[in-house]
Amino acid sequence: MRLPDGFVPQLVAIDLDDTLVPYNGMIGERVVEAISRVQEMGVLVVAATGRSLSTTVPVCRAAGMLDWAVCSNGALLARVEPESIVETISFEPGDILLQVEQLVPDGFYAVEGVDGVFRTNRAFTNNALTMGILEVPFEHLLSEPVIRLVVRSEASQHMEEGLEPLARALGLHSVVFGIGDVAWLDIGPQGTSKATMLARLCDRLGLDQGRTIAIGDSMNDIAMLEWAGVGVLMGHADARMRQHADLITGPVPGDGVAEVLDAITA
Repeated sequence: MRLPDGFVPQLVAIDLDDTLVPYNGMIGERVVEAISRVQEMGVLVVAATGRSLSTTVPVCRAAGMLDWAVCSNGALLARVEPESIVETISFEPGDILLQVEQLVPDGFYAVEGVDGVFRTNRAFTNNALTMGILEVPFEHLLSEPVIRLVVRSEASQHMEEGLEPLARALGLHSVVFGIGDVAWLDIGPQGTSKATMLARLCDRLGLDQGRTIAIGDSMNDIAMLEWAGVGVLMGHADARMRQHADLITGPVPGDGVAEVLDAITA
């Protein structure tokens, strides 16, 4: 891994799942040591993740990233130590949620409030998303501003086709979707991405956007890879993602991040 000559970042933003953290959830010693060395140089290292605050903070603490975290795909900015919400970007979920219910009548719906708490009409488990989901009547999901709306469906049609057609039909812009154990759709404030909140953090701290590095592996990282001074894609990512990055790491989560950080301190 070789950074541009003379390039020393002020900020490094790191996606968590499959970038810093492998599937088994164990953060490697190599990357923890690399994070420490870079921070000793005065470089700010922050998480930039789709996770909620509740599941981001434990990872940040384990990795030694104790300053700032961008959570919920850019809709929430937090301090890690002490844990506190600093800024959110919210929207009113009522109209969208009522439209979605007509198209996915048997779906699981959850909203993430500006307090970082998830509320759902039907309990589901997603440990990477959040801890402590509260089950409430559907009507209670409609009335308060939120920073995220999550839709999940086990219907056979959606398991085959996914919920991408729904996203396109509703004209939603800040959307991530996929199929795993269920078909899912993750809706954020329109026009908001990880890059949005990273830019706000740089403005807040007086940092130069051109002296930033972003490291990620999936479609919700595209905006921050293109925004950063140097965008770095994990080597295991879909080859179609490479057009959005300046550099490519090795394929192993954690070790690929360490490659980038080692290049800073070389």
